[in-house]
Amino acid sequence: MERKTFILGAFLALLPGVLWGLSGVFGQYLFQQRGISAEWLVTTRLLISGSLMLIISFAGSRQKTLAIFHDKKDAGRLLIFAIFGLMAVQLTYFVAIAKSNAPTATILQYVFPVMIVLYTAVRGHKLPNKKEVVAVVLAMVGIFLLVTHGNPGTLSITVEALVWGLSSAVAMAFYTMYPGSLQKRWGSPVVVGWGMLFGGIALNFYHPFWAFTGDVDLMCILMIAFIILFATFGAFYIYLVSVTMIGATYASLFACIEPLASAFFSVVGLNLVFNYMDWIGAALIMITMFLLSWKTGEK
Repeated sequence: MERKTFILGAFLALLPGVLWGLSGVFGQYLFQQRGISAEWLVTTRLLISGSLMLIISFAGSRQKTLAIFHDKKDAGRLLIFAIFGLMAVQLTYFVAIAKSNAPTATILQYVFPVMIVLYTAVRGHKLPNKKEVVAVVLAMVGIFLLVTHGNPGTLSITVEALVWGLSSAVAMAFYTMYPGSLQKRWGSPVVVGWGMLFGGIALNFYHPFWAFTGDVDLMCILMIAFIILFATFGAFYIYLVSVTMIGATYASLFACIEPLASAFFSVVGLNLVFNYMDWIGAALIMITMFLLSWKTGEK
């Protein structure tokens, strides 16, 4: 691999992580300062982003985009991925933000490699290796420090926020592991495009996109447009390009900048205050992510 190609690919992998981190901060502002519903934002985000991805896919090959529905088994797996993968990870993540803040929700979501390790160990009836054991312990200590600040008698976030955050990690683990064969056979744009659209349609039955509440001004509109067009639709394609240039392992590793970007933008833009226990907890969870990143899939 040429040095210039690697540098460009690394930059393109970092960019989606920054965009995802910034989208969480924008989401926190919209939820907590403007009264916009997390459910509405997720519904709208999935519907529009999924539609845009499919429009591009149709322009490339209408037959290839629709071919997945000729296989009933894969069509069924696609629907499962849409609801329990794409919709679930987006909904739990943004609700966790609404209940706490963007960095905390993002850091808790990044416990997902530990969920994968535990699931693999249970399913394979074998104990984790030494590196995985260390990663699990670090993650548990990191979560403890993040949510208690080192005092087991108090919580720095609500139990509801903790549950939503860890649910986001579980959903992310499923999102990472489940669609592997689907993406290999049909391609990520087709699988993610249909997955987003079906996930948005399913969530629309719970919270219709036309049932909008909140205070809207030009800034809110720009933030919503950014979340949908740049942090979802655009980031997905940028990330795919980075994968083709430097491979999935390096791309997923560089994209791990998301929690750091979320913390930075929250401190600068929302004046969020972190104490040293928050930073230590976050660092331990990030170390966990790096330890296990070589064995996990893509975001």
